[in-house]
Amino acid sequence: MKLIELYYEKILHKDAPYYAKYSLIKIVMKPIIKFFNLVIIPNTPFLRLRVMFYRLIGFKIGKNSDIGMKCYLDEIDPSKLIIKDNVTISCNCYFTCHGKGQSHTKIVIHDGAYIGMRVNILSGKHGIEIGKNVIVGAGSLVNKSIHDNSTVVGVPAKVINS
Repeated sequence: MKLIELYYEKILHKDAPYYAKYSLIKIVMKPIIKFFNLVIIPNTPFLRLRVMFYRLIGFKIGKNSDIGMKCYLDEIDPSKLIIKDNVTISCNCYFTCHGKGQSHTKIVIHDGAYIGMRVNILSGKHGIEIGKNVIVGAGSLVNKSIHDNSTVVGVPAKVINS
């Protein structure tokens, strides 16, 4: 929306926020998608329906991947969260692709990874990748990339087996 950009640049003398470049339709749809992502999808009791809903709002989820109930997938830019094939994500996991003072960065979870329950994954300033066949223990905080075939646990997550 050009009006928002002009307001910030000419009147406030600041850079316009990222949403100033959104179309009017996208601005109207954002709260609806947020409600769907925070209330409807995480509480859907049927796995395939839940994954289908996540794909519908733009998340890239591979074949045979499971996402447990009560997960939060960052909907600010769904294309930044990529879940490949045969990934299992347990319940109550959080994925964040943005934060204060950072741009929207990617989280990529490669084939065969297992994410235990209540895991938090933060992409940070440079994004992160969770390698093939990685196991992330329950309750871990992942804020760095993890190499293939590793097992990590803890806050912050540390490799215990590779």
